[in-house]
Amino acid sequence: MTDQTLYKAALDFLLSFDAITEADLKIQLESEMAKPNDLKLIYKRLCESAQNKQMSSKVIGQSIGGIDNLKKILLDFDPHKVTQTFTKKDQTKLLKTIINELKPKGQIRTTNRSLWPQFCQSIIDSAYFLQTFKTAADFYNWADFFANDSRAKPALPLMISIEITGIGFPLACDFLKEIGYVQYGKPDVHLKDIFKALDIVDPSEKSIFKQDYATLKAIDRIARNNNTTAYAVDKVFWLVGSGDFYLTNKKIGRQKQKFIDLMIKNKEL
Repeated sequence: MTDQTLYKAALDFLLSFDAITEADLKIQLESEMAKPNDLKLIYKRLCESAQNKQMSSKVIGQSIGGIDNLKKILLDFDPHKVTQTFTKKDQTKLLKTIINELKPKGQIRTTNRSLWPQFCQSIIDSAYFLQTFKTAADFYNWADFFANDSRAKPALPLMISIEITGIGFPLACDFLKEIGYVQYGKPDVHLKDIFKALDIVDPSEKSIFKQDYATLKAIDRIARNNNTTAYAVDKVFWLVGSGDFYLTNKKIGRQKQKFIDLMIKNKEL
């Protein structure tokens, strides 16, 4: 099965559902994200990515009424000012400030492995990472070097994942994708499951990082061979897995196994 055959099959599969039109598909495959022109907005996006880990968006984001409400505590999302207020080890101080000022709903667990302490460390680490850049343009000049070189591309999310606690390789890819880097797709569970089932990546690989890396490389290759973006490839297979056309408020249900079965059947014919 070629990359062209696979990608076209995924597009055709999504369009086979009566509710889905070409217009629905087109709007999902074009990035709606423009690169933020302010370092504060990049910092806010990193905070949003940090709360997307596992169930953090429900435990954290919803309990404080949205990440926007951290604006006061994080000094208008200014990473330079945050690093002047909190040390790298001030996760407890930051959590107490959030509890006192925002009064989150629900139970707040404070053990090191709990979501709230991990989230606080993530947003502190994010501030220290971004304070090394003077402006958004400075950040983009640095990031573009990696994003625009296929050989160096994986190094960018890898470095971000090392610098920031709680932002693993897939979330780092997602962060880059969501600030306008269409060169990146996210190696999430839907894509990994599909690619492993179809032997696009090694299904016997035990290392999660190697699975993520191989999935990112496969996304890049499929995009290159179809003259499209990694963002579009990511969205096509994510839509197959999730069935959620959120930009047009349409849902087709999770179709991952049906698509996999169809591809295997066609391969055998």
